[in-house]
Amino acid sequence: MMMNSFKRSLFSIFVIVSILLVGCSSETETGGDNSTSNDNEEEEVNLVFSTISGEGLVRWEAEINAFEEENPNVTIELREYDDDYYNQNAVRLFNSDERPDVAWFWANGFYHDIVESGALLPLDDLYESEGWNNVLTEQTIETHTSTDGNIYSVPESVVLNPIIFYNKKAFSEAGLEEPETFEEFLTFGEPVKEAGYIPWTSGMFNPSQATALLDIAVKRTVSPEHYQRLLDKEDMDYTHPDIVEAFRLMQEMGFNLMPEGVAGTGADEARSLFAQEQAAMYSDASVNAGPGMLGSELPEDFELGSFFYPEAREDAGKTIGYYDGQALMALNDTGKEEWAKKFLAFIMSKERQQLIGETASNFPARTDLSYEDIEETYSAVEADMYESMLEEGTHIIFNTVMPGEYRPAAVPLIQGLIMGQYTPEEFAEEFNDMVNQVHE
Repeated sequence: MMMNSFKRSLFSIFVIVSILLVGCSSETETGGDNSTSNDNEEEEVNLVFSTISGEGLVRWEAEINAFEEENPNVTIELREYDDDYYNQNAVRLFNSDERPDVAWFWANGFYHDIVESGALLPLDDLYESEGWNNVLTEQTIETHTSTDGNIYSVPESVVLNPIIFYNKKAFSEAGLEEPETFEEFLTFGEPVKEAGYIPWTSGMFNPSQATALLDIAVKRTVSPEHYQRLLDKEDMDYTHPDIVEAFRLMQEMGFNLMPEGVAGTGADEARSLFAQEQAAMYSDASVNAGPGMLGSELPEDFELGSFFYPEAREDAGKTIGYYDGQALMALNDTGKEEWAKKFLAFIMSKERQQLIGETASNFPARTDLSYEDIEETYSAVEADMYESMLEEGTHIIFNTVMPGEYRPAAVPLIQGLIMGQYTPEEFAEEFNDMVNQVHE
């Protein structure tokens, strides 16, 4: 009896131990799987990306879709603003509860106030880890480095300005080739007119191109050191003989190359004159070669060429004005800073930069793309421009470092110069006074 009781007790213990072992085994298997699943599943992340309304939205929608596809746990809301409202209210917006995680903004003007407000995240670590220090121009790195030594923005693309676009057929009929020097360029008027064309046109009614002409003329006639002093405001004397020479070249262009009434010509009208084969040359920014402008406006048999403004003095070279102020930045204190930086790194990768031409007319900010890379998504003339930029080098556009009051004040003076209302020397005095006034 006692033996039976012992056997029953032993059996009971065996059953209990077996159940416990099976339970532990089951918990180990399922618990291990659940633990692995939790490790692999990343938390859901919602980012907000702010920018301005307009054609650029097409590109940002493409960038967002591609990033979300690579990162299924991330959703990015695209918030668009009217550009004037965005520009005027960015400092407040970027410091409010409605601030975005990632923002597109101009790296000039109010940008410096945004930096000083503490709203932005330093990106120095990305410049190092992503190799941006090696693939962005020295000029870009200098431009985007703030006075505290940190970098808070990265240019998502660049624009070259001004470019001279030309009709190859018109040049052939006039017996001309791309000029080697500025003085040679000034002689193109008569043969082009005899071939039946307006020699040169541009939107001289618009501040962007009126001041761009002055920018490039000054850059061509002063030494690189002198130009840098002008940018840094260390030298604000525009009556210097080398600068007066720039004003002479501008006036000679007005007399020899420009049509009557050019001072009242708007950007669209100027481009239309060129597209309709009335003008042999057209001066404007590189974006005008894109599919939304000349790319869709020129006749099918039109042979488009382009060149940078020619050399006027050897040490000044043929660099091109380079606008890299269309920038991306990450916001501070959002709790999603690391994902914001991942999104910036994605947009700035070589693979994504190469695809800009599919949705925009700006050039990649990276300089490590080959002619063949660019030609895959841009036209041949755009690829030529990009290659020329790498060969000739770039310079900061003068009017981008000037106060906001500069351009509207400069335009009527520039128009007066090209129409002969001032001598170059008189213009220098007037321009000198104006620049000093807008800096008061």
